[in-house]
Amino acid sequence: MTEIENLFNLETEIVKQRVVFKFVYTEIPITQLRMFKTIEMVKEVLETFHKTEIHHVSFVFAINHFEIPANIGLIKDFASTFHPYTEIIIKKLDFTIIQSNSNMFKIFFSLFRMYYEPIKPLYLCESDESTKKCLESKNERSKVSNFSDFQKLKR
Repeated sequence: MTEIENLFNLETEIVKQRVVFKFVYTEIPITQLRMFKTIEMVKEVLETFHKTEIHHVSFVFAINHFEIPANIGLIKDFASTFHPYTEIIIKKLDFTIIQSNSNMFKIFFSLFRMYYEPIKPLYLCESDESTKKCLESKNERSKVSNFSDFQKLKR
């Protein structure tokens, strides 16, 4: 039996006393089974937030090539993954970085935002170098797009 492929490869590192979970999109088509496997992976990561030795966390989602899934409901399913963890996210997640230079992803992200409003700052970086700088410096984060600010302006 063939194993279901992950939509993301997970990389973990410590940057400035913060655990960084980097989800790197594998560029394979998004299917329902792959999304369910990804949701389980994200839940496992979110469960680690409960460890007492973890105090500060950041997410990085590196998504360069992207195709919008045929089943848009999968976007809602992915967004819903975070809702039960709101309390621990507020406590331990410092910020999230979306790393993408894809216009198609930016369209997808606007759909995703219909189902999920970021609790913590959400930044957009376009390269590994920019992402690295943002992880290391609050000053660098202030120079890039912050989707949380855009949401406030729309209200």
